[in-house]
Amino acid sequence: MHQVVQQPRLLISRSALLHNVSVMRARLRAGVKVCAMIKADAYGHGAFIVADALTNFTGPKGEEPPIVDALGVATIDEAAALPQSPVPILIFQPVENALISPQRERIEYAIENDLHLMLASKSAADDVARIAERMNRRAAIQVMVDTGMARSGVGVERALELLQQVSQWPALRLMGVCTHMAAADMPGDMIGEEQLAHFDRVTGDLSGKIPRHAANSAAIFFMPQAQYDMVRPGISLYGMDPTDQPAMDRPLRPVAKFVAPLVGIRDIPKGTGVGYSHTWHAPRDSRIGLVPVGYADGYPRLLSNRGSMIVQNQRAPVIGRISMDLTTIDLSDIPQANIGDEVTVMDNDPLSPAGAYAIAHHAETITYEVLCRIGPRVRRVGVDPVDTFDDPPVDPPYRRRK
Repeated sequence: MHQVVQQPRLLISRSALLHNVSVMRARLRAGVKVCAMIKADAYGHGAFIVADALTNFTGPKGEEPPIVDALGVATIDEAAALPQSPVPILIFQPVENALISPQRERIEYAIENDLHLMLASKSAADDVARIAERMNRRAAIQVMVDTGMARSGVGVERALELLQQVSQWPALRLMGVCTHMAAADMPGDMIGEEQLAHFDRVTGDLSGKIPRHAANSAAIFFMPQAQYDMVRPGISLYGMDPTDQPAMDRPLRPVAKFVAPLVGIRDIPKGTGVGYSHTWHAPRDSRIGLVPVGYADGYPRLLSNRGSMIVQNQRAPVIGRISMDLTTIDLSDIPQANIGDEVTVMDNDPLSPAGAYAIAHHAETITYEVLCRIGPRVRRVGVDPVDTFDDPPVDPPYRRRK
């Protein structure tokens, strides 16, 4: 009987995702809300699937959905790609060039759909207010304060002026004030303390009146004083520790497992060169396998002759150079491997030699990048308790032809 070989896919565990929310909520004071960061396609996991899980599935302790209080994305386009949400959606990229088409159309869409727009300048506040006035609407807005990241946000010396400007516009509705922590993953470092001091100085009068938020994943675990009214977990939502290495006292579960079929097996004699430039030669008569995943799919080229995959619960070293669409692995010690076997490209076991931590180490990067760079050819599939949909359904052209 012919075996149907599945295509490469990223399995997204809803139960792990909901578990991670529970782990972080246990660190929060009563009443602190959670804004789940699902920007960059939910850190590569598939924002449609993740948003659906967070807002429509019951939590691990029977919590009624939604189990988060808000969703955070980078752009209006990212928000528009999400399923209908029962919780507010915050756009974290500050508004710029609001009156220039097509940005104006995006701003109008955001106002019409009550998306929270981020402001970092008086000119942006004025532009958004004028657009909202013409629509006879009030725009939901947040103000980002740069307290030491030197990235997005209004400088602390101009923040009060911007907040005053916002309050003068009836067409603007201030929904929150926030900042971003630069070094919360460095426990004991004074950078965070200085940032919070700046933030408190600028926003202290708003305490109890307007929600304030600053804490990312690292701050949730290491800076409880940064919780304010809401926290914004990102990487730890997906099961990665903010220190970029597993931690027994923070029992996070990796959400994604990257699998692909074994599409080829061949025997080669000792001394045979494999892959571009023959960077690996068989040290013995060897059995090698072919996996249809390459750097175009986000599998780092730096894993050439360094990385590992898992076949039938055994480690299979990556051999030769990783190419655009294919990776070769050594099956010499896995003689029972067969074409069609499922290969674990990235494991959801944090201690696995093929886990995201190990991949990041060998690729000389961080888990954020490993996850975010998994390419669009890799189909995202929600699993457990049941795969209820195939991410936003798009039929391939061959299915649409009559």
